[in-house]
Amino acid sequence: MATTKKTTIDYTTLKTELDSVMLELQREDLDVDAALQHYERGLELVRQLEQYLKTAENRVVQLKAKFN
Repeated sequence: MATTKKTTIDYTTLKTELDSVMLELQREDLDVDAALQHYERGLELVRQLEQYLKTAENRVVQLKAKFN
């Protein structure tokens, strides 16, 4: 029987990858095709980070409501 493994990416991992993408985009010798790929990946990482922070914010709101 195959087992499924749920992978969770944390904020630090996402932020580190975004920082790496940003460094690549700053290279002067980066060709247009690679730049577009990095830009697209950067946008996806930003979306994931925004979702992560929204989820964290919702959790804080729920915790506050629980103790009020």
